[in-house]
Amino acid sequence: MPFVEDEVARLAREMIEQHGRRAGHAAAERVNQMIDDGDWAGRDLWARVVHSIHEQQGEGAPHPAADAPAVRQAPRAGLRR
Repeated sequence: MPFVEDEVARLAREMIEQHGRRAGHAAAERVNQMIDDGDWAGRDLWARVVHSIHEQQGEGAPHPAADAPAVRQAPRAGLRR
């Protein structure tokens, strides 16, 4: 739906103008408010706005292991034969 996508992009731009780098966080707060209000259509709209903000700011969702520390296995004692 082009109208909805235009609205999402417009809201994302406005949030970025108002909140700068914290625009995604501010929009996520709107998502939470919509959930608290039981407004599922509003939740879906604002979730799309959050996604659009991340796209416009060049911040995709991080890979789950991107921030995880490297895992190094300790030597197993007593397993040598």
